[in-house]
Amino acid sequence: MKRRDLRFPFVVAVVVGAAAALTLIAWLRFPVRSDPVITALLLGAVVVSEFAAVFVPGMGGISLSYPLSVAVTVLLGPGYAALAATVAAIPMWLEKDSNWGRRLFNVGQVVLSAVVPGMLYFVLGGTLIGPASVLIARSWLAIAALAVSGVLLNALLVSIALNILLGTPIRRFWSQSLSWMFPAQIALGFVGVAIAQIVVRIGVWGFALFIVPLIVARQTYQRSVQLREAYADTISSLVAAIEAKDVYTKGHSVRVAKYAVSIAKALGVDDPAIERLEYAALLHDIGKVGVSRRVLAKPSSLSNDEYAEIKRHPDIGAHILADVPYLADLVPSIEAHHERLDGSGYGHGVSGAAIPLEARVLAVADAYDAMTSSRPYRSALTHEAALRELKDCCGTQFDASVVQAFEAAGVFAVSEAEEAGSTP
Repeated sequence: MKRRDLRFPFVVAVVVGAAAALTLIAWLRFPVRSDPVITALLLGAVVVSEFAAVFVPGMGGISLSYPLSVAVTVLLGPGYAALAATVAAIPMWLEKDSNWGRRLFNVGQVVLSAVVPGMLYFVLGGTLIGPASVLIARSWLAIAALAVSGVLLNALLVSIALNILLGTPIRRFWSQSLSWMFPAQIALGFVGVAIAQIVVRIGVWGFALFIVPLIVARQTYQRSVQLREAYADTISSLVAAIEAKDVYTKGHSVRVAKYAVSIAKALGVDDPAIERLEYAALLHDIGKVGVSRRVLAKPSSLSNDEYAEIKRHPDIGAHILADVPYLADLVPSIEAHHERLDGSGYGHGVSGAAIPLEARVLAVADAYDAMTSSRPYRSALTHEAALRELKDCCGTQFDASVVQAFEAAGVFAVSEAEEAGSTP
């Protein structure tokens, strides 16, 4: 634990030291242009953009200062880009977070993400853009490196910090970023080059031409975050509806989701698919809203008719979600989560590999939680007993590779039977 605690201070020292050293080199060895008006304009815009940053859960604040940093680089040089990044860190110093290590790291990585691309730009043949300059074909590599390298370096440093501080897998962070953040930020890097060209051609008033597009870009980020939050709220509301109908399975969907995510990670499933599987797990029993409460709460064995009613809940759930566009892709896994490998499941006639992998994962997670939870008609099984039952049913009811992944994941809740046994 002590070794882990020392990793982040070491990274902070390396990042801050590298930022300071490279900033000094940028001022001494690379092109610099002094223009008080342009400097004041762009530095002011950087500060405003940082205060207007959009917070993305799991990724931190996303601001529009990156294209402005690129513009500073090609107009004034990498030394001024480092200065702009330092100024952009002002909101970080004003945060209530008392962890100075995190503050120093954030400042250092922001400066590095500005000065390194700037230096790379000039090493590859880029030049300061002046009134008589034009973007020429031979500088395309330098421009591309400037637009792309800052995004990648920033992501690398942030992913390392999150891995040390929160245990967030680096691969997961990059997978999530590649899906939407990287393309948007890289595009904004090229916008920064265009901003610089307009400013030198038209003057500082030309910067006003980019205000509206940048505001639109920020609103797009904000809208994306709001949609994600609304999506999560919808899932939570539906889960609450399930638990209100079937009080004996309170918390069941959340636990199944945790087990399903653990299995998927052990199987090497990519992060976007894991996210969708988690939603499917949370909603796998949504069809129980169409099953009578009398049947759900019956303390004894079900009759044939009652069992037939219970067996309808995957189809009911699939029908409910099929009419919701952004949940429709969950239908196959929810519809088949009670199918068996030998084809003797809930009657859809599918077996083996024809059952979606997500459904096979849900089947194991669902069965394990059901066995380790108390029901009106039986007591909960211990973890060992439930795992033994899963293994005994491999090849007939459950996919052996999924059960093995579940065991390998090693993330098990304490069953109610074990919890009761350990109570003082």
